[in-house]
Amino acid sequence: MTVAHDDPHVARLFDRMAQLVAEGVGDPRDVQGELVELAMANSPDVARYWKQVGVGVGVPDTAYKDGGPHLFPDAPAVRVFRTSGTTGSVRGTVRYSALGLELKRLAIEAQARRHLRPDDGVRPVVLAFAPSEEAAPEMAIAFDMARIVRSCGDPDLSTAVVGANGVDFDLLARRLDTAVAEGLPVVLVGATFAFVNICDALEAQGQSWRLPPGSRMYDGGGFKGRSRIMRVDDLRSAVRRVFGIDRHGNIFGMTELANQLYDASDTPVGPLGERPKGAHPAGGPRVRDPHTREYLTEGTGLLEITDLSLLDRPHVLLTGDLGITGPEGVAIAGRVAGGTSRGCSLTLDDMTGGAA
Repeated sequence: MTVAHDDPHVARLFDRMAQLVAEGVGDPRDVQGELVELAMANSPDVARYWKQVGVGVGVPDTAYKDGGPHLFPDAPAVRVFRTSGTTGSVRGTVRYSALGLELKRLAIEAQARRHLRPDDGVRPVVLAFAPSEEAAPEMAIAFDMARIVRSCGDPDLSTAVVGANGVDFDLLARRLDTAVAEGLPVVLVGATFAFVNICDALEAQGQSWRLPPGSRMYDGGGFKGRSRIMRVDDLRSAVRRVFGIDRHGNIFGMTELANQLYDASDTPVGPLGERPKGAHPAGGPRVRDPHTREYLTEGTGLLEITDLSLLDRPHVLLTGDLGITGPEGVAIAGRVAGGTSRGCSLTLDDMTGGAA
């Protein structure tokens, strides 16, 4: 029986998810069990898919190339995000109901507070190397960066520095100069390739800063679809030369997910020196064997992410990326090569007809 978005059961589930996401309070197993039941009740496609491959196996990210499973067709979408299309010609689409978008906001802000706020309570100058929401309303990274800026940053100096016409280097320089003059720590956060381009441009102009103690950078997105690829430590060296920052981290996010994953340690693991990601109260990364679909405790396989802040679609995703799992977490090591796994090439058509 289909569960409506305004059903009291959904409201109660939302409250439990919000507590888990924002405060780490509650039993993730109970929430996960309810989300499984919701997905099977509201999406026959997902129910058939799980019957074929096992209940709880991640829905492949390719399913969202044709819109993907959306669990509340009765509720108007208050926000629609689209993927970049770097891994194919068709852009994926995800829709958010009002409750679903509120959970995403809570998840992004809670993770940012855990990782980006200094221990002394000072709100840093957060500068987002990503478009503003106004410039890119369909980009999930723009939404995410805006939440990070508002929840963690100094309210007067924090901002996105990428607009409809590209990077505003004058704005960036003014905010950095002010932070240095006032001794305020700076958090630079945004797309990996934006860091590359901005560092290249500033080095060519001969500009550099020595940002105050406590400053750090977090890049996200990697080099998917880019002709130029850098090792993690090479990118960090460029950031160190231009901004004088010695504290670094990486954030993994996807349009199909509501939450983000942060580095759990600084141990190089992946082929480009990728660091392992850790779990958070609402889930985290695991790695499946591409042949048996069993979880691995060590080695390389298919990256699957559980995200218990997802209400509008199944809470577990096969990302199409390789994961390297070990005692410190899961390093994300690039996209799966074509044909590596049937599980990573499933479309919604595959989910709804025939054997997997």
